[in-house]
Amino acid sequence: MMVFKIGLFPIILSIILLGFFAAKAARMRGKNPLLWGSFTVAVITAVTWQQLPVWAETIFYRGTTKQSTIPQRKVIRLEEAKKISIRVSMDGVNFDVPLVYNFNGYNPQLHGWGSVPQGQIEGKKRPIVDFIKIDAILPELSPVSDENLAQFEKLAWGQNMHASIAHMRPWDYYFKYFFERLQRQPDLPKLPGMLHYYDPSGKADIFFSHDHPTDELVRIRCVDENFFHSAFPICVVETSYSPAPEVALSKSVKKTVFYLRYELPSQYIAQWQTIGQKLKSRFDQMVSINATSLH
Repeated sequence: MMVFKIGLFPIILSIILLGFFAAKAARMRGKNPLLWGSFTVAVITAVTWQQLPVWAETIFYRGTTKQSTIPQRKVIRLEEAKKISIRVSMDGVNFDVPLVYNFNGYNPQLHGWGSVPQGQIEGKKRPIVDFIKIDAILPELSPVSDENLAQFEKLAWGQNMHASIAHMRPWDYYFKYFFERLQRQPDLPKLPGMLHYYDPSGKADIFFSHDHPTDELVRIRCVDENFFHSAFPICVVETSYSPAPEVALSKSVKKTVFYLRYELPSQYIAQWQTIGQKLKSRFDQMVSINATSLH
């Protein structure tokens, strides 16, 4: 069996090649190839940059294996999962992430988690990561529990929230190349204090806390429900997160700022601030007060 890990370089090369083909097509039509090639690369990068770390870690398997060569991992039932936390570190901050906040790893057919490496279960390592993802059930941001297990196994997408923290990213690039293309709209009462714009190319309503790049910026992107007909339309909230002073024991941790992103069913968007505060509180609870690093 051959194992292939995509890695970041092939993804970047693919984006550049798409820009090259766009430039070639533009030249055939008598347009500026450099302009259109660069524009294509910029658009693809802007749309996909949040998913690049995930795609880079994607692994493909090719070939056949005997059943005996496939690593057998036991299924972790809910009762055991409640006692397991995945230990990771990012930007010098240690997190212990409860397994019950990992919805993607749960297998409804197995009624448990069947793909958790033994090393993570034993907690002997604390790898350095580039992002941390959690899932929760709205409105209380609950993990999988005895009370909601039946509901969760029915895939109640209309009540699921997906969130992640990653390295902080500046907004300068977005405002330089994309903000001017947005169309100003009347502000909405359900989102007080947020500036309302429309993205005609992405077919989405976008709301900003500021009309310029700043570390405190909040951006909310909601798909245009008149254009995209979905049973569960989604809004994406992008903001920042810093561990609360009471859990940030060292000076370096107190200065750490993460990029926070969470997806909400659009029916909950008016509650984005309340949900955001609860979410930050959940991440605070996951910050490990044990400063010891595991390798």
